[in-house]
Amino acid sequence: MRILHLPTSVGGNSWHLSRGERELGCISDVLVANENWLKYPADISLGLQQKSNMEKLFRLFACFLNVRNKYDVFHFNFGASLFHYHKAKLNQLDLPFYPKSARLFVTYNGCDIRQKDVVVRERKIAACHNPQCYGGVCNDGTLDNWRRIGLKKMATYVSHIWALNPDLLHFLPPDKSTFLPYAISGSERNPCSASLNGRLKIVHAPTNREAKGSAFLFSALDRLRHTHGDCFELLLVEGVPHAKALEMYQAADVVVDQLLIGWYGGIAVEAMLLGKPVIARIESEDLKFIPQKMAHDLTDALLQSDPEHIYNTLAWCVENRSELHRVAKAGFEYARRWHDPEYVASITLAAYQNQSSSGAS
Repeated sequence: MRILHLPTSVGGNSWHLSRGERELGCISDVLVANENWLKYPADISLGLQQKSNMEKLFRLFACFLNVRNKYDVFHFNFGASLFHYHKAKLNQLDLPFYPKSARLFVTYNGCDIRQKDVVVRERKIAACHNPQCYGGVCNDGTLDNWRRIGLKKMATYVSHIWALNPDLLHFLPPDKSTFLPYAISGSERNPCSASLNGRLKIVHAPTNREAKGSAFLFSALDRLRHTHGDCFELLLVEGVPHAKALEMYQAADVVVDQLLIGWYGGIAVEAMLLGKPVIARIESEDLKFIPQKMAHDLTDALLQSDPEHIYNTLAWCVENRSELHRVAKAGFEYARRWHDPEYVASITLAAYQNQSSSGAS
């Protein structure tokens, strides 16, 4: 089976998933149209961020003609296909033009389908309540409408839809959508336990401070300094390539992921695989979308907190340093089990093959 993941590298998920699919005997490649500062790897990079609009269109069209007959499966990510221009209100232009024999799938990663109007109405705690989240791009409702239109078209052509965050399943068609864990490889990393001495090293890596709830963390740390003295140091990981970020995580005694969204990110999984205890907010209502055993294991795998309780969580970490080893060990085992690329690839391959059998019959 020949599989192509495209057209973005959001979170590096498609790369690790494709490596897992390769381990299971498939030909699996990753194509990215634009490279970004995180510098996740890819097998095919078009480098469109350096091209003029005309050059972009030419390279995309040439690429499409080159790949459309080379692969059996096209697995889109971040809700986008190869030709996808939301500013021009042009949704997934290439979807109708893949061979009839090809199988199409899509993964939604987060704010590619999460809708501000619904979240604000339904959730008391959410990044969407902050009008400055991602510069306020969702405030006027235009992007929410674009997401709904894009999903309607995507759902028409793909055989199955996956969501990397369980809350996204509130927005996706229930008859063809399921949860898919992040695929993160940790086999080459050596777990490094938290230190029991010195100031607690707290690492926070916000790709967007408003989305991650960073202000609540900073406020809690100010309070912690007043109540516990000079007991910690904060290391912010921002604007650095992914490889450099991993090096910085090595120095952590505890990693604070997000306090608003209700699920953990790829950063949290990478930290767990490095043997670091992780703090994140988990929305209990969304656990119904994930495997029951995974939800059970998650209870011990990280420290759950939110804007109201983050100070108490951090104070507990300072006062119970030896307990952080227990959390880190549980998190490491959880990440190795549920986010192993081969395990995640077994889920996607089952769907690819099921669609192939259905199509053949």
